[in-house]
Amino acid sequence: MNSRVKVSLNLGLAAVLALTACQKKGEADKSAANKSAATSAANSAEAGKAAESGKSASADSVGIRVVAVAVKTHPFEDWGVYSADLRGSQDAVLTAAMGGRVANIDEVGKAVKAGQGLCDIESAKYQAMLLQARSALELAKGELDRQKVNVEKGFVGKAVLDKAELDFQTARVSVLQSQRAFEDSRCQSPFNGVLVSRFIERYQTVAPGVPTVRIASVDRLEAVVSIPESEAREFKEGQLAQFTLMQDTAKVYTGRLTSIDRAVEAHNRTIMARIEIPNAGGLLRPGMVGRARILRKKYDQAVVVASNAVLRLQEGTMAMIARDGKALQVPVKLGPSSGDSVLVSSGLSAGDMLITVGGFQVSTGTKVVY
Repeated sequence: MNSRVKVSLNLGLAAVLALTACQKKGEADKSAANKSAATSAANSAEAGKAAESGKSASADSVGIRVVAVAVKTHPFEDWGVYSADLRGSQDAVLTAAMGGRVANIDEVGKAVKAGQGLCDIESAKYQAMLLQARSALELAKGELDRQKVNVEKGFVGKAVLDKAELDFQTARVSVLQSQRAFEDSRCQSPFNGVLVSRFIERYQTVAPGVPTVRIASVDRLEAVVSIPESEAREFKEGQLAQFTLMQDTAKVYTGRLTSIDRAVEAHNRTIMARIEIPNAGGLLRPGMVGRARILRKKYDQAVVVASNAVLRLQEGTMAMIARDGKALQVPVKLGPSSGDSVLVSSGLSAGDMLITVGGFQVSTGTKVVY
């Protein structure tokens, strides 16, 4: 019995020793594997750094690729562009000074002569009032002449002459008012032109002061523009100007700046200017809107570059040029612009290699390839 127990104990002890030896071997193998993985990772990292370092060294030695063009000078025109609306060079809206019933009104588009009547608003009545006022003026004139003779002969005092003078002047005023009322009752045109619109209809009763018709001279039109106060000092009468309609920008009408107001509009700080435009063919009409361009200045030779080649940085407006294979940042001063181009008044010269693409990727001293 005792010998069996001893055999069992010996077998158990051998099993424990064998299991312990297996666990130690597994831990040793795992530790070796971890060390191998760490070594491989370190080698890979060092290889990556070496590769990156190689690439950086290669880029520094070759340079950053950019697009550069040689700066050239050429003619440049500085135009001011503004919204504009058209009106006749002579343009008038007539009113019914006394009012009445409309007996007749001409059709829009009719060519008219100065003094021609375009409507009839009880004109017979106002004509009779005019004749009455003229007769009263004749009587007052005769009375004034008689009283002058009487004063010279000493028959009456000067007060009588003064009363006759007052009656004569009152009669003159009555004639002028009656004349105006008669002309307005006929919608009498003050100049040669075209009946461009009307505001009354036949048989309508109009009140005093109501607009009746609009007459305009359409052989030459005016484009009216509002120029900002800060820009107005650059313009003067006689400068070349152009006008295009919103719906037909291909057709350009050429004219001249004819007048500039000497006062500034207080509500928007602008100055009104007028451009006279010949209306050959009659295609333009009063009331049309479009764009007006006025030539401010013409440069025979100027440095003009693409606007996107200029760098607007915190320290100022800059341009990046390529010189001796390296980038160089230079400050520039800009002038007027036209479309996608801008005039450079200082900082660039003809022959400079201006970096137009890639300027933000380089700095002064960076090697560049173009």
